[in-house]
Amino acid sequence: MVWLISLPLHFRIVLIAGSAALLRVLYFTLDGLVSPGIELSFADKDFANYWTAGKLVLSGQTADLFGPHDGYFAHLTAAFGADYPWHNWSYPPHYLFVVAPLGLFDYKLGMMLFLGVTGILYLWSVRRFAGQGNYAIWIAILPFLAHNFWTAQNGYLFAGCGLAALAFRDSRPVLAGVFLGLLTIKPQLGILFPFLLVAERRWLVIISATVTTIALVALSAVVFGIGAWSGYLAEVVPYQSHVMRELRGTFLWMLPSLYGTMRSWDFEADIALSIHLAVALPVMIATISGFFLTRNDEDRSILLLIATFIVTPYALSYDLGLLAPALGLLATRLAAMDRTCGLVVMMATLLPSIMIPLGALHATAVVPVLIFAVYAIAWRETGAARRLKAIFRPKAGN
Repeated sequence: MVWLISLPLHFRIVLIAGSAALLRVLYFTLDGLVSPGIELSFADKDFANYWTAGKLVLSGQTADLFGPHDGYFAHLTAAFGADYPWHNWSYPPHYLFVVAPLGLFDYKLGMMLFLGVTGILYLWSVRRFAGQGNYAIWIAILPFLAHNFWTAQNGYLFAGCGLAALAFRDSRPVLAGVFLGLLTIKPQLGILFPFLLVAERRWLVIISATVTTIALVALSAVVFGIGAWSGYLAEVVPYQSHVMRELRGTFLWMLPSLYGTMRSWDFEADIALSIHLAVALPVMIATISGFFLTRNDEDRSILLLIATFIVTPYALSYDLGLLAPALGLLATRLAAMDRTCGLVVMMATLLPSIMIPLGALHATAVVPVLIFAVYAIAWRETGAARRLKAIFRPKAGN
């Protein structure tokens, strides 16, 4: 208790809120596990897509994943009942290497194995990225841990891949490239990585990532057939574009981007995307410039992880496991210097838990504002702004 009281206020807020959210999620998950059968509320998880995909792969029906949506959705209603709510398949064929083994288990056991294994990967990646002695990092990730467990999504997996790539890019570049190759399953989260690697001249990481990606795509074409990729491009990608442009409600509340906010305010998709790009492109240019201006690997990592959620229009709340450790690093730097900025940064770590409630309150604008605020703080704290001023400062005597 003395240790808790000694923490700065904003750390205490996140620790208590994050722990409460995690305990609540674990309680309801345990209740769902011990209940007979599979209740609709427990089946209405994104994991249902992964488990169904595993079943289809093992039964030789892989083509149904990459055909018209109605054909795929029929498998979900067959497994979970006619009242099962809308879900869709949105992943490329090489994701099947990850989810195919899930078809060996029943739904509940498969979910716990998936969340357990990917959760361990995420915690390991966080430790390698930020070290185990920084308590702010572990506090910062609590809300994300709770939220991703609740959604039963793949946030642990892909955040773990991104953080591991950053952690190993200097010491084990080939391994870092392998993790980046896996991240191509969710390419929207890796938009800024190529620019970082070029700025740091990580040529071996780039080669390893390229080879890994080509190998995964080629192997998936061999194992699952060329038809899987042609179906993905002809059916899944257009349908996912339709989802991105037309779906409303809770889905939009889970998008932390400016695009998500504009769409939740009933802007048409094209207008929302134009507004988003008008902000995202300057931030992308500023971030890439920061990669060259900043001399510290950790500083560049912080800029990348925060800017990703401004630049990409299509990240979701369960992808924020990439953002949380960067916020923890920033909060550590600010703990003894700037209480207001520290509070802003740590409040941003609560986003996975508060985005949906904010959406219900018609306050979605809070989300991108918070991310923009922490990006500005990061730009200042990494020293990129100081170096930029030094470049353009007139020399004495001129």
